[in-house]
Amino acid sequence: MKNNKKMLTTLLAVSMTAGLVACSGGNDASPGTTGSASDGQSEKKQTITWFEGTWESPVPEPKSDAVAKINEKFNVDFQPQYIPWDTYEEKLAVKMASGDLPDVIGMEEVNSNYVKWAQDGAFLPLEDLLDDYDTMKIIPPFVRDSLTVDGHIYGVPTYFSAKGGKKMVIRQDWLDKLDLTMPTNYEELKQVAIAFAKQDPDGNGKDDTLGLGLAKNIYYDPQNGAYYHNDAWYHKNENGQYIPGMISEANKEKIQFLIDLSKEGAISKDWAVTTYKDVFKEFNAGKVGIWYEQPGVQSANGIYPPTLMANAPEAVVAPIPPFISPDGSEGLKMGSGWYRMYLVSSKLKDQPEKVAKILEMIDYMRGSVPLNEQNPQNEFFDWKMGGEGEGYMMADGLAQKNPEKRSMTAPAAYILDFSWAENDVDLEEFIELSPTQEGKDFNRMMTDMLKSTKWYIDPSSRIIAPGYMEKKTELKKYITDETTKMIIGQRSIDEWDKMVEEWLAKGGQEAIDEVNKAIADSNLQGEWQ
Repeated sequence: MKNNKKMLTTLLAVSMTAGLVACSGGNDASPGTTGSASDGQSEKKQTITWFEGTWESPVPEPKSDAVAKINEKFNVDFQPQYIPWDTYEEKLAVKMASGDLPDVIGMEEVNSNYVKWAQDGAFLPLEDLLDDYDTMKIIPPFVRDSLTVDGHIYGVPTYFSAKGGKKMVIRQDWLDKLDLTMPTNYEELKQVAIAFAKQDPDGNGKDDTLGLGLAKNIYYDPQNGAYYHNDAWYHKNENGQYIPGMISEANKEKIQFLIDLSKEGAISKDWAVTTYKDVFKEFNAGKVGIWYEQPGVQSANGIYPPTLMANAPEAVVAPIPPFISPDGSEGLKMGSGWYRMYLVSSKLKDQPEKVAKILEMIDYMRGSVPLNEQNPQNEFFDWKMGGEGEGYMMADGLAQKNPEKRSMTAPAAYILDFSWAENDVDLEEFIELSPTQEGKDFNRMMTDMLKSTKWYIDPSSRIIAPGYMEKKTELKKYITDETTKMIIGQRSIDEWDKMVEEWLAKGGQEAIDEVNKAIADSNLQGEWQ
């Protein structure tokens, strides 16, 4: 499991937020399918085994009120097994090696295992079936591309805003107090960060503020634009090949920026051994001026308005718009557009009725419910959320999950129910769902910025490169380790080109060759949207 995946759950935790079209409100027909849920009378009961990781706590059990509801709704014998995500990948590998595959398998992302198992014939190709279901046929082409192995799509992805994820934010009130303007490039950001560290922006007369938050492993990387994104294949080398941002001159500029901040005392002297969670605590304590957050309903695991306002009542947190890059571009890297997927075992290739039932269940659960209908009066919403007073509770007109009972009563705790949002509906709904005015204000500013900016679709995110997938973690760690040495003074940034050559020799050039061949074979290129 990766920390960045855990941070994404801030968005995913609000499963009722993404709306597409008005819900029918009926309990017998899906609001998002071309067909309808089973009436329990007209077809043979299917036994469906289901194996997936979960963030739910307590872990959903194989026998519960929620399972009974699913069985009744779809006329099935639903047999689920859920494993906490922190151990799921290991358990999944054992399950796949056994050959005794469940009907449905959950995965977090496309990785080398996904490719290997697909090529080994473990999964059923689904590309001819997706367009039969309303909530699946609207999956964007760039998302479909990211799941395609040898011409086949094996996963049904679950929506996650391609515009979501952590973005650079700043204490607007500190800018105002020091008569500074919103930075538009790294030189301006450096001057602002130094001022935040040295000019007492909180007005307490103490030298106790930091300009920029930074944690070990250069977490978060201070990128603010596709041009500067370490994981974006945006730049090209002298041979015209796309290269990862981590070895680009743009990253060198960021590292020099961090070196300068370190010399000026604008970042913590202990950053290389500090966790990102501790930086969140420092920001919420009112001691950090520039950090990162994403649109969503704020929680204590991130920038949390109640705590921040208690420590700094005047605080205003605002997003920093993407920087104007040397090549003239000004926009952010588009995210994957999805997080988590369902795969169907290839052993069902001769059981089309069961496959159709599985896809019907997934499609039904993804049916949308507008925010103003997410209440007990909407029968579909009430059913999938486990019933008012059981799986959820109403507070100030908003549905709130009941963590004590949800995993026993809510079908949505068992089958993912995130609707595929269009036109940034989910971002807009985060504004209304925020319980504090400060949260609403932040989400409004963040949403307005995200809706107005341009987005770079990375061609490497649309192809499969198994060799690079296997080497990616090791290659990224090498650059992170060496650039950390540069920031703390153990290696000179004058050795940048030498470091890149070392990276290429460790398998980086083979990765570049493989990725670029796949991009060319698919006739893709980086594009702005």
